[in-house]
Amino acid sequence: MGGILTSLNTSYTGLQAHQLMVDTTSNNISNASDEFYSRKRVIAQPERSLVMHQGLIMGRGVEVQAIRRIHDDFVFDRYTKSGSETAFFQNSFDTLREVSAHFPDVDGVGIFNDLETYFNAWKDLSKNPKDSAQKQVLAEATQVLTRNIRDTRLKLTTIQRQASENLETLVKEANRLGYEIAHLNEKIGEMEDAKQYKQANELRDRRDQYEYHLIEIIGGKVFKGHLKTDSTMRAKNADFDENYVMNVAYGFNIVDGSAFHPLTLEKENNAEHLNRVYYRTYDFKDVDITDKMQEGKAGSLISLYNTGYNGTKVGHIQRYIDLLDTFAQGFMEATNAIYAQSAAHILEGTPVTFERNQALKDTGYNFKNGTFELLAYNTNGKVIASKTIKIDNITTMHDIIRQINENTDDNNDNNDTNDFDDYFRAHFDPVVKKFVVQPKRPSDGLYVSIKDNGTNFTGAMGINKFLQGDSAKDIHLHRDYEKDPTYIRPWLAPINGNFDVANMMQQLQYDKIDFFNKRTKQRDHMKVSEFYQYAAGKVATDTEETQRTLDTKKSVYEATKKEHLSITQVSIDEEMVDLIKFQGGYAANAKVITTIDRMIETLLGIKQ
Repeated sequence: MGGILTSLNTSYTGLQAHQLMVDTTSNNISNASDEFYSRKRVIAQPERSLVMHQGLIMGRGVEVQAIRRIHDDFVFDRYTKSGSETAFFQNSFDTLREVSAHFPDVDGVGIFNDLETYFNAWKDLSKNPKDSAQKQVLAEATQVLTRNIRDTRLKLTTIQRQASENLETLVKEANRLGYEIAHLNEKIGEMEDAKQYKQANELRDRRDQYEYHLIEIIGGKVFKGHLKTDSTMRAKNADFDENYVMNVAYGFNIVDGSAFHPLTLEKENNAEHLNRVYYRTYDFKDVDITDKMQEGKAGSLISLYNTGYNGTKVGHIQRYIDLLDTFAQGFMEATNAIYAQSAAHILEGTPVTFERNQALKDTGYNFKNGTFELLAYNTNGKVIASKTIKIDNITTMHDIIRQINENTDDNNDNNDTNDFDDYFRAHFDPVVKKFVVQPKRPSDGLYVSIKDNGTNFTGAMGINKFLQGDSAKDIHLHRDYEKDPTYIRPWLAPINGNFDVANMMQQLQYDKIDFFNKRTKQRDHMKVSEFYQYAAGKVATDTEETQRTLDTKKSVYEATKKEHLSITQVSIDEEMVDLIKFQGGYAANAKVITTIDRMIETLLGIKQ
């Protein structure tokens, strides 16, 4: 039954409700600068009505149902996704821009300019092949070129290693955030009750913040069950989820409710000592997920530094290193193939890794089918014998030695005492695995040279090198010429006035040569300068494409962020309007209570 005390309780509920609304609005204003704070709203509805004995239905005030945050989980999901993509391409662009700085396209700077100086030094030497000073100039130009190639590769490997080290920091932070999310899921489960509309809003805001940053670091996707909407508060509101799962690397649950599965790193079993990422399962087994980490900052770093170890994907930086190695190797092989034609007292290769009975085409070295020619010179520079050696798909090193040492009539004069095998003998040491052609009678002072006709035998075997090394990592001028440049041989035949090798060296800049990429098995036929420009252009193109993609991702990110903040962000103006409204409601209910108080005083006065 209603009465004056019922009226007092009705106003009291209104007073409490508006007090809570003022408190909630005040809290919104206090957290207005927090990007991950979702504004809150008090959900109130009339209390159950009172049915009087006359059949009349009378209201009993207001009941606060819940305090809800205004949040759209679908929009937030798009926001985190775009944030992860933007972080991926931003990190990629920053690194590629640093890489491109080591391939300058400026006159007078860089490897391209060093190549021009190197070839000009050979040109000048051809004009005066006896000039010791010019040989010194050539040696210095060669050392500058090879040093810059080595330095550029070292800078690339340094950036590669830095990216791997940066991943350690990111994974450590990702594990911390993942642990915090799992801990928050446990606390949210303890505090919330869907049936009673109890929602841990602040904990959910904090979880959103951790979730955003975790996905920004390692990517991934969050799955939530029993997502609820509340159209009475906002048409697009979607919140109050259950069964929280965060999935990374396309299939691995790093957070499963209150359970957390950390990521671990390992680099000791990697030949280059670069980090690999592993997922730790329930039974503490580690699963390699490196190649599946394709999102966020971590995915960006892996896509940059990964070496292709053990059949895995090859990153951008490793591809640039491979191109630089291919350039250095092709340049060395072409240079040494020419220099091997310069007559010397002995032909000596560098140690190789294959066996003497292994087919040359199957060794992984850049052998090609064709022929090469061995020439024997007397002390006057006259060719006294020559022998042609053939290489096909099944030729082995044993076959090469047999062909060279075979007793054949090389001069076609029916004289078996003046052929190549009468002056020189070939040998391949099965232990050291080094090819040597040496004179049978060193005291005769004879010379020998090798002329390649497309087999790349001289380059692959490293015979009488002008340039030493296996790649851009260790390319350098032969140590003998570093010590004494006067030993450099610009001649083809050992006679005064011959500078054919110097001429062929300067002509090399205009000739197309083979560049063989050992990793991809791709073979390119280009000029030396063209291949270097191709490698440098690849870096510039990748950087430019990444920048364009980044600009697009930034636009999408700004749009999704704006949409998300339009839903959740606190508007000071709107909150001030609400504050005035709620203050007015509070004052009105207080006025009603004051009026009822006077009515009670009047009633008591009448009774007295």
